[in-house]
Amino acid sequence: MTGLPRRDILRGLGVAIALPGFASLRADSEKTSDGSLKRFVCVSPNYGMNPGGFFPTETGSDYEMPSLLESLHSHRDSMSLFTNLDHPGVGGGHGCSNTFLNGVEMKNTKENPQRLQSLDQVLAEKLGQTTRFPSMLLGSGGISWSRAGIRLPTQADPVRVFTSLFVEDAAKAKQQTRQFLDEDSSILDVVHADAKMLRLRLAHADQQKLDQYFTSIREVERKLTRQAEWIDVRKPTVKDDVIRGRDDDDTIVDLQYPFNTSVMYDLMVLALQTNSTSVICFGHPGGNRLFPFDGITLGYHSLTHHGKRPELLKELSIIERFYASQFASFLGKMKEAKDSTGRPLLDSTAILFGSGMGNASSHSSRNLPVLLAGGGFRHGNHHRFERHNRDGRPLGDLFVSILQQFGIERDQFSNNGSNLNHLLT
Repeated sequence: MTGLPRRDILRGLGVAIALPGFASLRADSEKTSDGSLKRFVCVSPNYGMNPGGFFPTETGSDYEMPSLLESLHSHRDSMSLFTNLDHPGVGGGHGCSNTFLNGVEMKNTKENPQRLQSLDQVLAEKLGQTTRFPSMLLGSGGISWSRAGIRLPTQADPVRVFTSLFVEDAAKAKQQTRQFLDEDSSILDVVHADAKMLRLRLAHADQQKLDQYFTSIREVERKLTRQAEWIDVRKPTVKDDVIRGRDDDDTIVDLQYPFNTSVMYDLMVLALQTNSTSVICFGHPGGNRLFPFDGITLGYHSLTHHGKRPELLKELSIIERFYASQFASFLGKMKEAKDSTGRPLLDSTAILFGSGMGNASSHSSRNLPVLLAGGGFRHGNHHRFERHNRDGRPLGDLFVSILQQFGIERDQFSNNGSNLNHLLT
């Protein structure tokens, strides 16, 4: 495949995007040399989805679309649904939402916090080396964990997301950033040298703790180096109508949650289409906010503790149908938007939807609501797995298949026992 001309233009979502001329766009930007995937997206509602409306009754390809997912009907050939996937060893409670992408609780990783590294960050280490942002973490936080076992922050403001992606910094601001990066690097050099000297005086167990500290230092060093490398690389040029609205109509873009969900999805498509990043996580928050939808009378958290009462389930379904319909629109945009080779973005993007919360009413972490879309997998089916006592099929089996589809030859992730290649590839 030939390289991309510097002045290539991508078209999608009604905007023309001028691509910058850096190395990651001159290479084969849609597939790596071993044919693995290019992009990964995870969307995660903190409280999951009500099991009664998420899981189909039938298995195979002729299943009836469950009530909460009716808006996804047109995408059924591009997605797979799963019943009885969960993380063995993860307990219940609100904290289980944070374990969706790593399958392990913090309390069980005191001796080895690197076990907390989440699937998206493993992928970012492979896919994010040639993009401005190794990963973009949007919306509500909690599901992304660094190699050092640190829960990573997120950005929920669409204006700030747009600015970081597409608004060029002033020359003075760039100079200030260079100065800050130089100062931070100098401090790290001193800390690193002192830590090496200290290591010689420590017992073996304490040396292991210090090694974990070194891991954190290396992560910071990598971030500083990346920031310095990208300061003078121009950002893609994109019209701001995605956050401001178009000049030729009177539509007002609502940037307040939950109405800004569609805006965030538009920004995600643009971020992927311009190769600004290859890994995105988008979290929907928990909490007890009162959703401003017709028919909603109680806070979100209160509704999730429905106790199977029909009137509360009806209100909860309004919120969860909204999440599903917005996700369905996102899949449609990923089909319409084209990459630099003219292929739909969905073809080269694995999109995972799910939560570490299986049943919010009982704070259960079992039978997690999970679907996988796009990415060249074999789709169109609902897969149901057997349960053994309390545990279902390890969700790590799916994660290993995703990693291998991206060309990462790993047989282990979290508490997996195998993979799902026989069903998906």
